[in-house]
Amino acid sequence: MAKVRASDVGFCVVDSNANVIADTLVHRIRQAAAEMESHVNRLYRGRKAYDLEEGTKLDLDKTIEQLAYMARTLREVQNEQSKVVYLQAAE
Repeated sequence: MAKVRASDVGFCVVDSNANVIADTLVHRIRQAAAEMESHVNRLYRGRKAYDLEEGTKLDLDKTIEQLAYMARTLREVQNEQSKVVYLQAAE
């Protein structure tokens, strides 16, 4: 089975950019998560002390869906990488 080239599916201009793009993305996600973690924890600690407005609840739902989608996508990338290594080893 031939390996699909990243540039053939519009991932990057040059296939060698894949690691740079992934490294940059992971770094940015980790940085953003670290910055937001204390705010999320503060919101969690006060969850029984106040009621959020409906618009805020909807925004929270949308954000949770977006984060879940990104997590699923990153898991799919991770799963495909384990298959690529297996296929390359079998060839």
